[in-house]
Amino acid sequence: MTDDPKTHPNRHGLGRVFNEVPELYDRVRPGYPDELFADLCAITGMDKRSSVLEVGCGTGQATRSLAALGCSVTAVEPGADMAALARH
Repeated sequence: MTDDPKTHPNRHGLGRVFNEVPELYDRVRPGYPDELFADLCAITGMDKRSSVLEVGCGTGQATRSLAALGCSVTAVEPGADMAALARH
């Protein structure tokens, strides 16, 4: 399988589809289990003093969990509608 956009023409457009319906995406997308963030902290040594850069935050599901740990989170999202929901 190749990542050539000529072979997979819809590959880059899929993220734009989610941006068009951010509330629906946020509502139906499964959340991340708390154990994921516990493991992340255990493996990386991350704690409430940590600064985290989240690239492609979507609607902010992981962002909320990271913030709940007390981390300082800078989240970047290229989809304007997704970013607006994440800010909210």
